[in-house]
Amino acid sequence: MIALDWMREGTAFFDAVSDCDLDRPSALPGWTRRHVVAHVAYNARALVRLLHWARTGEETPMYASREARDREIEEGAKDPALRELYATARDELTEAIRVTESWDALVVTAQGRTVPASEIPWMRTREVWIHAVDLGAGATFEQFPDALVDALIDDVIELRRRRDQSPALIVAPADRERRWRTGGPEPRTLTGSAVELAALLTGRASGPDLGRWL
Repeated sequence: MIALDWMREGTAFFDAVSDCDLDRPSALPGWTRRHVVAHVAYNARALVRLLHWARTGEETPMYASREARDREIEEGAKDPALRELYATARDELTEAIRVTESWDALVVTAQGRTVPASEIPWMRTREVWIHAVDLGAGATFEQFPDALVDALIDDVIELRRRRDQSPALIVAPADRERRWRTGGPEPRTLTGSAVELAALLTGRASGPDLGRWL
């Protein structure tokens, strides 16, 4: 499972970047770096709940509600033991993945999508790599593996196709032979390097308003 390797590498990447002054502003509007770390910690626990669902069949959603999710991030950001909270949640997820065998079991994401549990390592992969950049502590998309950059573009394009989201796009990286396209008339062509386009498509670079990603 390739995403497991990316998840492990991304976790180490996030851990290294998050060893910084957490009280400073992050790259996300309205959030300090503490908010980012709290979010990544509670995302780990949310994915543990999905893995429990996959293993046992007991429905344990990622979050009770969007409001509950936002509230625990705010509370976690104020926790003096935030680093320990994050490390514990990270290790709980590692253990939950280790003992999971029912990767074909279906679970429901926070966005309401029904997916096999095998998608969970990819969900975590996105979190740790992208939020390492969001910390605003020096990490960039240029540090991502090339194949991961392409996988992020794949992910955004597939989600846009499912939602039939406007505007229609042709994604044409100058440093790739591949081209990505979503349906719809009069597509907008996006050019640049694959790294630049992955950042744009995931809302981490300035450019045209493409609407939501997740």
